Amino acid sequence: MDKDRIVIIGAGLQGLTTANALLDRGEEVLLLERSSGVGEGASFANAGMLTPSQANPWNSFSDIIRIISGIGRKGSPMSLKLNQLPSLFSWGLRFLANSTKSRYLSSTNNVCKLAQHSLELTKAIREQHNLNYDHSSVGTMKIFREEGNFDKANKESLRLSEIGLPFKSLNIKEVLSTEPLLSDISEKIVGGILYPKDEIGDAYKFCKEMEELVRNKGGRIHLNTEIKKLLFNKNKVNSVITDRVEIKAARVILTTGPWAGELLKNTKLRPPIRPVKGYSLTLDSSSLKDKPRMPIVDESIHTVITPLGYSLRIAGTAEFAGFSEEIHQKRIDYLNSTLESIYPSIYSELPVDEGSLWYGFRPTSSDGMPLIGGTKIDGLYLNVGHGHLGWTLAMGSADLLADIVLKKEPELDKTPFLPSRFF
Repeated sequence: MDKDRIVIIGAGLQGLTTANALLDRGEEVLLLERSSGVGEGASFANAGMLTPSQANPWNSFSDIIRIISGIGRKGSPMSLKLNQLPSLFSWGLRFLANSTKSRYLSSTNNVCKLAQHSLELTKAIREQHNLNYDHSSVGTMKIFREEGNFDKANKESLRLSEIGLPFKSLNIKEVLSTEPLLSDISEKIVGGILYPKDEIGDAYKFCKEMEELVRNKGGRIHLNTEIKKLLFNKNKVNSVITDRVEIKAARVILTTGPWAGELLKNTKLRPPIRPVKGYSLTLDSSSLKDKPRMPIVDESIHTVITPLGYSLRIAGTAEFAGFSEEIHQKRIDYLNSTLESIYPSIYSELPVDEGSLWYGFRPTSSDGMPLIGGTKIDGLYLNVGHGHLGWTLAMGSADLLADIVLKKEPELDKTPFLPSRFF
């Protein structure tokens, strides 16, 4: 094994895009993944959205109220299991500390800029290599059921437009013209906001396309490889111990999402990242005569409905439950009731009992921004903590990190995302 080769641990969206960015810069890359395939974690069946419009962290005052009110409640859009309170204590204090207006707005701005940069890179690689992942560039639309929330969202959209995010505020007539299937609930909607540059697509199919691209560029991907330990020597990366072999490496990148801390137990590094469980329900929509034109985000319930090819995906909820693999019936009921509350006419036509349920663990940092860059250990880099925007930020984060690894000045300001803000 060539010691100059960069070892990337984790072959989800972040790992694959990081590998691609480094290969494009002439580096040799080895990607290690514990699963039997790429993109089988949080990348597998997410909401299918690339949305700079969703740059807001989840520590706004309204979200914190939702989390608190959802303690012990499985049917709430944001819930918190009581047994997780001890493990969330120090992280939660940081989460609250970053909820001040100035910090919240700063995080939103930084993430929005990275998201826009990332979306442009995603478009570029799709066109350059003719990638096929059921993408659509029709934008996304948020709908609002209360005037107060609508006014607040318009003000926030106007603010973000100053850093390049376009939007169009819609009255109810314009909402129905944009998505006619919402006519069934027209009396419940006060308005909407269209974000024309947002995109959708199948993140798992994107991962498979990226896998082929990485391999074609000379990158190596080892699947079914469990990482046992990282070894260091005099505060430098020395090697990666797997269940098969010891791999000598001078540069290692962790793209392992909420599991990053597990591989850093033998260091003083403690990334403030916690898993936030999200669910999705994918239904076969091929039998529908009329299908939704675009993804609809219902801000009041943290849920999105996304048309993906011949499927309809309902995704959302935020559950602070650690790495619990429990699937409660109330979560399934919640997603179904959400679909019915937005599209009652087509709900009755869909085979809801045959839907495919999935859950994944969003790696959420305490300030709502990813950790991208080097650490105090020479040769150890992080690209983790992207929360609910893993796919949206993937290409941009990879571009940023690749420049950092090669000691080049990135196109985007790296400072807000550096892990050094925490340790």
